[in-house]
Amino acid sequence: MLEKECITSLLATEDKIMFYSAERNIFYPSSLKGEFESKGAWPCDAIQVSDDEVTKYMNGHPPAGMQRGAGNNGRPAWVPIPPPELDALADRKRREIDQARDATFAAGLEYTIIGEPDVIQTRPQDQINLLGLSAKAQRLIAAGHTDAVFTFRGLSNINHELTAVEMDKLALAALDHIESIYQRSWERKDSIDSILGESALDEADKRTQLENIAW
Repeated sequence: MLEKECITSLLATEDKIMFYSAERNIFYPSSLKGEFESKGAWPCDAIQVSDDEVTKYMNGHPPAGMQRGAGNNGRPAWVPIPPPELDALADRKRREIDQARDATFAAGLEYTIIGEPDVIQTRPQDQINLLGLSAKAQRLIAAGHTDAVFTFRGLSNINHELTAVEMDKLALAALDHIESIYQRSWERKDSIDSILGESALDEADKRTQLENIAW
């Protein structure tokens, strides 16, 4: 009975012994060493680590801007999170531009409609409607029907009765606003491509300039 308790105690102690591989940045329990070795999978750089190291680096949370890695001595340590690759950074900036562009579309254009302040909605679905209203208004104007009436609603959800001339003016103002948003988006994306292709800049300078691109 005592022998059995000793064996159980020994196994429990062995299971608490941990090893760390700097190359793989992984902790391994000693109880699985034999199984790994039998498959040729035990890391050759594995070193035994202390309970404190296990608690801190396997179970703990890294400080801001840090992640678990290996120190110069091959032991676990908190190391700075490396900056993203330039292509990944560029992709993130493009996504930020797209998000800002869509948010600007969603905000719409402040516009006074028949003396009443309102907002012309300029989301993608609104853009199609505005193009149709502009084309119809221009056809009516060309045909001499300048007094034809359009019913238009802005963000206020209030009906506004507009003549063909007023409708065309409103639609063109909104379309100009939409075009300026697209133009702003394209200019910033072109800047990203220009920075990436600039041979006179080193990686650090490219990274700084990319980070500085904002809507």
